[in-house]
Amino acid sequence: MRRVLVSVAFAATISIPVRVHAQSKEDVARADALFNAARALVDSGQYTDACAKFAESKRLAPGIGVTMYLADCYEHIGRTASAWTEFRSAEGLARERNDKRWELARTHAQQLEPQLDRLTISIAPTVPRAGLQVLRDGVPVAQEELDLPVPVDPGDHAVVVSAPGHPERTFSAHVGPENRTATIRIDALEESAPPVVVPPPTNPVVEPLPPSNPPSVAYPVTPPPSSATSTRRWIGIGVGAAGVVGLGVGSVFGLLAKSKLDQSNAGPCDASTDRCMPPGFPLRKDAEHLATASDIGFAVGGVLLAAGIVLYVTAPRPPSPTTGLVLSPIPLTGGGGAALSAGF
Repeated sequence: MRRVLVSVAFAATISIPVRVHAQSKEDVARADALFNAARALVDSGQYTDACAKFAESKRLAPGIGVTMYLADCYEHIGRTASAWTEFRSAEGLARERNDKRWELARTHAQQLEPQLDRLTISIAPTVPRAGLQVLRDGVPVAQEELDLPVPVDPGDHAVVVSAPGHPERTFSAHVGPENRTATIRIDALEESAPPVVVPPPTNPVVEPLPPSNPPSVAYPVTPPPSSATSTRRWIGIGVGAAGVVGLGVGSVFGLLAKSKLDQSNAGPCDASTDRCMPPGFPLRKDAEHLATASDIGFAVGGVLLAAGIVLYVTAPRPPSPTTGLVLSPIPLTGGGGAALSAGF
């Protein structure tokens, strides 16, 4: 390449005056100064600064020599695609001017082609093309370049897509020795909302995942007892208590009747024939009256007790019952009874 630069150095110096008719004298003078400064930077190995000056010199006064110097400078700093593009540009310019240097430019371009990294910008068919603008690294991309692998310099690249009525979207890609080709696919002009990322806790707790469609569970809810319910239960307790009293009275009368009967049997009454002499007749009558009263007491007490139990049992129960009613039978002499106990 050093021989190439030596051979084109003279050509570069004579190419600038040829373009005087297309450029102002001031631009040509500035281009010449920049070109000489860039060559000095190349001699000292400062290729990055030299490339910037070669590029500005070419912009002011395009020529075959400065274009080839710029291509060589890009190749030195690793911008292979830019170098390839400039060599191709120098080849085209030399062909137009019937300059033999087109062969040299083409040879270097062909040598760079296997080393090129390529980036494809793919636009989905659903994306409207009306007013669509695509910029690659700030440079507009022609419609003809879309969906084609275009040579790019190694490194990171940014693609900005915009259209009327839509916000800009920015895509990025990286190419290099480890990844010679890359593709950016644009499926929509609207950017979907990014997912919300919740940072994990310091001490994560592993919990079982719920089922995808958890079954609905209905929990029974028992309303608190109303005042009417409470009153009904208390009435049932009162009636039942009255029934117990009636049973107790019947038991007392039954005991008294048994006692009178025993007295009459021990006296002038014959228990086997149920016949009484006049002194035992009143005792036997008293025993019969007391037995009748006992029967009435048991009958009334039993009815009241049964009614109280029905009232208490059929009353709606509260969620957490705080009262309890226990009825226990009690054997009594000459009859039977019952004990009613309640807890509050």
